Amino acid sequence: MPRSNNRTLAYAILLLNTALWGFSVPIIKYSFQFTSPSLFLFYRYFIAAALFLPVFLLYRSRKHHRVNHLKTVGIALLGTPLCLLPLFYGLNQTSAIEASILESSSPIFTIVMAILFLGEKLKPKEAKGLLIALFGTAIIAFEPLLTGYNHVQLSLQGNLLIILSNIIWTSFLLLSKKFKTDPVYLSFYSFIVSIPFFFLVHSSQGLSFALNIEALPSILYMAIGGSIIAFWAYQEGQKRIEASEAAIFTYLKPAFAIPLSILWLKEAFSPVAIVATFLIIVGVFISEKR
Repeated sequence: MPRSNNRTLAYAILLLNTALWGFSVPIIKYSFQFTSPSLFLFYRYFIAAALFLPVFLLYRSRKHHRVNHLKTVGIALLGTPLCLLPLFYGLNQTSAIEASILESSSPIFTIVMAILFLGEKLKPKEAKGLLIALFGTAIIAFEPLLTGYNHVQLSLQGNLLIILSNIIWTSFLLLSKKFKTDPVYLSFYSFIVSIPFFFLVHSSQGLSFALNIEALPSILYMAIGGSIIAFWAYQEGQKRIEASEAAIFTYLKPAFAIPLSILWLKEAFSPVAIVATFLIIVGVFISEKR
């Protein structure tokens, strides 16, 4: 495939991923009225693994290339259960708007680590834009301390958990790109390792595994759209372009999450969050303007 067509396809795939994961933040937040983060994640990946199994078996029967299974499982463990545990518990403690804006800061870590470990180059203009975006991220992360808009301890803790998740996600992205992991194998192994992981997490809390039917639509959305389609789309898209360029799409998630959070969850888009979002958008525009 010509380079320009390959890049266009990567952009389209990554935009699909961005929309699916962008809408997921308020959808997940809504479901926490009816279930816990660990139970949500357990059923999400149980369903995703069952649905994806025929696809994986068909793919494996047709593709006869060598796969480092142990390394792929290790990367899958990092990118799914270890990444999502702080993300979901952070989202449970803060607003969907704050969570979506903070989650969009992950490209900052991706770009810095891509420069350090993958040897990718960053132009002065891109560095300036990313510094502005980083400043906007810091504002939203510490909004509880700046304004007291939410319960300081819980909201700040939730925000910091989401930033921790971003750092883990960055490590996952760079490792999966460095070792050129197969997207289908990586997706399926991510689903499989998540089932016992979240089973143990939920069991350790002494909670029931009974599922409130009100949470099922959100779980199905995340199992199909957020896991099977979106996870594959990101892996497929980011392997076609540089890691730092693919990471920029994460900044678009709030464009999908914020309107849905306001209209559906009735969350307030505070002045501080507006300023922070503006800085992130300006930073991305500066870094990406040709």
